[in-house]
Amino acid sequence: MARIDVTDAVQSLGPGESRAYAAGADEIAICRGDSGVFAVADLCTHAHARLTDGFVLGDLIECPLHQAQYRLDTGELVDGPECPALRTYKLFEQDGRWYVET
Repeated sequence: MARIDVTDAVQSLGPGESRAYAAGADEIAICRGDSGVFAVADLCTHAHARLTDGFVLGDLIECPLHQAQYRLDTGELVDGPECPALRTYKLFEQDGRWYVET
């Protein structure tokens, strides 16, 4: 398991924004929802669209192609076409820096 510093991405996020972050083979969406900052897979499990091209709505992220909506905390699909949940990543703050584990 790798620990990657994503402090710059987290600090650049405004409310309801997301940023794409490549961590080796992992493509991660770092998102600021209503209840905090989250890290989920950046590709929709339905149509393989980049979720960072979609919208953060409260604590959900919405696919720009078919409007599938996933919970940022669990990756669970809550609306849209039937598809698997998103992978989520552990995101945490330590000594003023933000890290994601892949």
